[in-house]
Amino acid sequence: MTRRGLALGACGVLVCGILAAAAGAQGAASPGSAPGEIGGAGAQVSPAMAIHDTGAIVFHDGRRDKDLAVRIRYPEATAGRPGPFPLVVFSHGAGGSCDAFASLSETLASHGYVVIHPTHSDSVSLTPKSERRSRGAELLRDPKTILRDVNLPDRVADVRFILDNLDEIETRLDEAHLIDRDRMAMAGHSAGAMTTQALGGLRFYAGRRALGDALHEPRFSAFAVISGQGVNGRAVTEDSWAEIRSPWLVITGSKDVSAVSDETPESRRDPFEYAPADGTKYLLFIDGATHSSYQGKGPGPRLDGRAPANVDWIGATTNAAVLEFFDAYVRGDEAARAKLDDAEFADPEGGRLEFRHK
Repeated sequence: MTRRGLALGACGVLVCGILAAAAGAQGAASPGSAPGEIGGAGAQVSPAMAIHDTGAIVFHDGRRDKDLAVRIRYPEATAGRPGPFPLVVFSHGAGGSCDAFASLSETLASHGYVVIHPTHSDSVSLTPKSERRSRGAELLRDPKTILRDVNLPDRVADVRFILDNLDEIETRLDEAHLIDRDRMAMAGHSAGAMTTQALGGLRFYAGRRALGDALHEPRFSAFAVISGQGVNGRAVTEDSWAEIRSPWLVITGSKDVSAVSDETPESRRDPFEYAPADGTKYLLFIDGATHSSYQGKGPGPRLDGRAPANVDWIGATTNAAVLEFFDAYVRGDEAARAKLDDAEFADPEGGRLEFRHK
């Protein structure tokens, strides 16, 4: 099996990435635009702390001779909320960039997390401007051509480079003791969800032979998989999640399909359905949610087709669920876990929503 072969349909927001990169758009909702409720008590996600946003900054990985652009959002330490703060690394979909899921990033940062977004090598934003128009036209004709650019081991290496260089990151930010090395988590959307699953311990198979746990990253304590991948009959089987022992949150919806993938809304549930029932696996399934709607308004949901009428609510509910999940399993907040286990989300439009754990 080739290194690129491990991608196996790890697809992302392709056309969204093309147009957003060409237009320089970020297109994300503000964290408080349509707050979601959790626990049935009217608790809302709203900014709690001032945050810093670095924009894109570049670090050099000498081992791979690669420049890696990242965007970092982090809370402003105060006397009442001093650092260090837990870390979340977020991996974008194929063709995207470090600008993806700004609303989720701002929500987490405003509630006391450092959030680092790498721009992986498949990002359309890295295409030379002279080639961007022709590349965009190619992908519009055949979106699946983006799969040739998705290199899962290289994405994993991007994330490991970040973890291995937290000291340098703090130095560049002039923020000593910003990041808590003992409390770190991973999240990602689409191809970033495959990146997250691989780092979370997903096992790939060659025939009946498991390829081992070479991609697993034990420094992460929890994983949020947004519009992820399921059993594909090749390298990912029903047994691929059998050894998962860390907490996972899986998010998908009834209209979660993509032009570059054969995944269905049902297959995107597989990471939850086939993971061990140990009390730390969660599924959020949103009726009407499309492939890109979890990040709120922006070019992604529009290019899924017509954006759901409640796209603001879908984005805010995603933010609320991820925040509560990380509070429970990264911060180790027992009250947050009890609240999460008893959570009830309600769609104000009356749509069906499934939230459960096992």
